[in-house]
Amino acid sequence: MTSVPAVRRHRIAAVWLLSLLVPALLAMTGCNTASGSRRGDVVPGPTPGATATAGPDALERSGRGIPLRITLPPPGTPEPYPLIVALHSLHYDGTDPKTNWDLDGLARAAGLAVVYPDGIGKAWNAGTCCDVASARNIDDVGYLRALIAHISENYPIDRGRVSLVGLSNGGMLAYRYACEHGDEIAGIAVVSASRQVTRCQPAAPLTLVVIHGGADQHVPYAGTLWSPVLNTAITPVEQSLAPMRAADGCAQPDAPGDTILTDGYGVPLRSSQAAIPDGLSVSVGGDGTAGATGTAPATSSGAGGPVIRREAPCSTSARVVEYLMPTMGHGWPPRTGEGTFATAGVIWNLLAPARSARAGPRL
Repeated sequence: MTSVPAVRRHRIAAVWLLSLLVPALLAMTGCNTASGSRRGDVVPGPTPGATATAGPDALERSGRGIPLRITLPPPGTPEPYPLIVALHSLHYDGTDPKTNWDLDGLARAAGLAVVYPDGIGKAWNAGTCCDVASARNIDDVGYLRALIAHISENYPIDRGRVSLVGLSNGGMLAYRYACEHGDEIAGIAVVSASRQVTRCQPAAPLTLVVIHGGADQHVPYAGTLWSPVLNTAITPVEQSLAPMRAADGCAQPDAPGDTILTDGYGVPLRSSQAAIPDGLSVSVGGDGTAGATGTAPATSSGAGGPVIRREAPCSTSARVVEYLMPTMGHGWPPRTGEGTFATAGVIWNLLAPARSARAGPRL
């Protein structure tokens, strides 16, 4: 399960997906770094109160013996500022999200910090997946908790505004963290991912953003009884969302107006086209793909075709928002060219107002 962008056009018989609006074409980077380690054995970073390491590419060492990359917001950013933990996909490391997800630009534009940790063996233990991390039962949730605590001790992080953003295996780990310590984070955003732990009961409401390709064959929207690539069953996305919907008090997005079309920035199309038009229906096909059937308006562009957003009202302040790109395969949506989707901006517009039920973990 690699982060391979794919725009694979099929006749898709399936869909739903995620959520709300907002763009952002984001710019440049500022990069310095902090370190973290596993639970109970945090490697010291900067002395509390000391000036943060500066630099491009200034690194401190993590408890795993690998560099951790942190991008900080520009000088003068109001403190404390939010933190995003970016979780790479299988067979990649933190350099992939740093290079390709435009989160560094988001850090500059929105005034937040982003950390790009590495999984052991380029994998994360998300439950039944993946690879060496799952086989060795690596405590990646404990590691992330120690990492977040360490960064929050040494940088002016708002402990109530910590979010996880993950692709594929990284998104699976974000789901697991939300299931086990959902009260510590404001929200998660998962791209091309599923929940790979059976037991899931978030301790508090949290915002969830889901982005998925209808032609994803690695992590099919409808799941699969067995993936020979990942050596595990894949949980259907709607089943993955169920515990979060329950914790957030959200209905199923089945009412009129819960499903709309958006452009490539997540902005709803103008009123005459903001609802799913006649002839375009949301369904899940027998081959596990998700997509829209029928003919969409010519202006409903983004991610190679119409972008379908689903969201139902919740009884709490948290939100569950889905975006489905019917013709997109597995991976982070492209930032330029055909199928462009402003993923970083769309995600942050939804996560920015979110707050955790309690402050994040401490050392």
